[in-house]
Amino acid sequence: PDRRQLVAVQTPQAFRAKVLRDAHASNPESTDDATLVETNGGRVVVVHGDPLNRKLTTPEDMNWARAITRGEV
Repeated sequence: PDRRQLVAVQTPQAFRAKVLRDAHASNPESTDDATLVETNGGRVVVVHGDPLNRKLTTPEDMNWARAITRGEV
C-alpha cells in the first residue's frame, strides 16, 4: 500500500458499544476493531494521539517508561 495513506494507531480505540458488538457478531474471529467496524459499514475517525502514549509490553517498554518518569526522555 501507499505509505502516505497509512497512520500509526494507538490504543485504546473507542466505538459505540452496539456498533462494536454488531461488528464482532458478524465476524467473531477478527482481532482488529477498526477494520471490523469499517467492513460492517461503520465510520472510523482518526484523532491525533501522543507518541508518548505507548503500550507497555516488553521489558524494554518498561525501561522506557521508567526513563520517562525520571525525566530522562
